[in-house]
Amino acid sequence: MTRLRFGVLALVLSVAAPVVAQTTVVGDWDMTINSPQGSNTVKVTFKQDGEKVDGLFKSPQGELPFTGSLTGDELKFTFSIPFQGQPLEISMTGKVEATTMAGKANFGGFADGDWTAKRVEANATAASTIAAPAATNGATTGGGLAGKWDVTFSTPGGDFPANATFTEEGGKVSGTFGSQMGEAPISGTVEGRAFKLTLTAQTPQGAMEVALTGEVDGDSIKGKAEIAGMGQMEWSAKRAKP
Repeated sequence: MTRLRFGVLALVLSVAAPVVAQTTVVGDWDMTINSPQGSNTVKVTFKQDGEKVDGLFKSPQGELPFTGSLTGDELKFTFSIPFQGQPLEISMTGKVEATTMAGKANFGGFADGDWTAKRVEANATAASTIAAPAATNGATTGGGLAGKWDVTFSTPGGDFPANATFTEEGGKVSGTFGSQMGEAPISGTVEGRAFKLTLTAQTPQGAMEVALTGEVDGDSIKGKAEIAGMGQMEWSAKRAKP
């Protein structure tokens, strides 16, 4: 009789015990990273296999992978970006609460910041995917600087690819410049074959000022890039094929 009572009690307790739902981060998120240099919002896609987490930071110019883990609601992941010719590792920790996340970021031991994220609804993701191509429409190709270009920066750590779309009118240049860090507007002037351009690139560490100078020679460009905090480096470009 005693054994029967204990058996019934164990069954009741097992049924009454709360079921803990598996926390999931799978899907698309809008993430805002705050560093001492400023704030930057990026699109992030998470994948999950048990406690293993990986995914991609996404932009129209490329993708940046990361890896990490999710234990309960505690999220940890890391990724790296080029900085002064070397990879800079960024570590992110935080908590997941249904459709939001928040936590701290460490930028290679040089600085700390914080971050937040909000899950992207399916219809919003679809709308942004449809709208994205419109940003590149209207670019013209032809002689001079106007048109689309495949860009390469020569850094001590190797070549860094990017792309650019320029429009030219009355000696003034405008357009967009993109890389795996994202896309940024660019402006400047052109006189003959020589030009000067400036842009502000948004990175997970904040805003980065870039000044570009160079000369156009048919379908190629060679020049110098002055990057805040990184010094000067050479860059080149070839006109993109239609």
